[in-house]
Amino acid sequence: MNEKYIDLLHQTTQYSINYIKNIDTMEVFPKSLKELNHLEQKLPQKGSEAKEVIQFLNHIGANTTTAMLGGRYYGFVNGGLLPVAHAAQWLTDTWNQNSALYAMSPFTSKLEEVCERWLVELLGLQQGTAAGFVTGSSNAIICALAAARNTLYQKQGYDIIQKGMKNAPQIKVVFSEDIHSTVKSALTILGFGQEDMIMIPTNEYGIVDLKYMPTLDSKTLVIIQAGNVNGGTFDPIDEICNLANKAGAWIHIDGAFGLWAAASKKQKHWTEGIEKADSCSTDAHKTLNAGYDCGIVFCKHRKALTSALMTNGAYIPYGEQRDNMLYTTEMSRRARSIAVWAVLKHLGKEGVEQLIDSLCDYAEYFAQKLVKCGFHLVIPVCFNQFLIQCDTDENTKKVLQIVQNSGVC
Repeated sequence: MNEKYIDLLHQTTQYSINYIKNIDTMEVFPKSLKELNHLEQKLPQKGSEAKEVIQFLNHIGANTTTAMLGGRYYGFVNGGLLPVAHAAQWLTDTWNQNSALYAMSPFTSKLEEVCERWLVELLGLQQGTAAGFVTGSSNAIICALAAARNTLYQKQGYDIIQKGMKNAPQIKVVFSEDIHSTVKSALTILGFGQEDMIMIPTNEYGIVDLKYMPTLDSKTLVIIQAGNVNGGTFDPIDEICNLANKAGAWIHIDGAFGLWAAASKKQKHWTEGIEKADSCSTDAHKTLNAGYDCGIVFCKHRKALTSALMTNGAYIPYGEQRDNMLYTTEMSRRARSIAVWAVLKHLGKEGVEQLIDSLCDYAEYFAQKLVKCGFHLVIPVCFNQFLIQCDTDENTKKVLQIVQNSGVC
């Protein structure tokens, strides 16, 4: 059986190598998706040989996947995959560690502890800040806001864990009208309604206008945007944090890609004041290019995070060492911190800074070239993004159609 297993891995390795070799010449978005029709099969009564399954999978996938690994992919706010992260993910799959408890995997427990410390230092967060490794920033927001909700109720003398939401006092939630949709989704999941939400108007760049900021108090959850998905802009973090801290409100920063600006001396001015927030969320699979999936939740109040997410059971042996499941909504999960650790070890502080600066420099380069070509810069370069349009909406749509149909940017 071991020989078959090893042969299967060799086969898969060769397929992977061939895919990487062709990544720079393959279509960014596949022009033909006919191969996907071969997936329309009934559930087989009898199984197939493993090698045949992988061969079939590669035949379909190698021709119909989007070339997100390549340098010509510019769709959405997706990250790439650093070679060291790719290799670390292969090891992660081979080791197949369940990262829930120290008793299950001391290795991943220690690795998350180290990654937590490194990331807190890298981003300039308050020493002792807790970090949890989740699927993406969408889940990280849920984790952080669960801690925020419970803490704000606790300040009012209400124990949500004992009493539930039925008779809970109101918490006011304040955020930008241009906030990412995942924030609203997280709030709904956590039991907040439209009547709890106050959306602050933004200026033409998508930045909150502070003159519309409502009165804040200790019953308020304030959510700040670090990197608007439509143009890269940042809310005035330091100013809002000062107002919210004075009022005793909970501050959360949604920084899926933008939080990484804090790791660059040239770009950290965008994130000035993040250490004053109570919680933050980001993605390592975006700017850090650690591969999918890896979101990170940070919380200054460790006990608030772990108590909000704790699961108890006679079969769960919590110990004195770090038990990773206390920092996420998941128990059974892959060891995402392995790839993050590998990237941080490989790049170091200077390498991460260079990576971030290069992304921002390229944004400046593209913006300048496109302006020279006659495009109108709607939102100037902010961190690693900008927004352009043509002279008319009709021409903008035509250009977008040409770019999308070409499959290459």
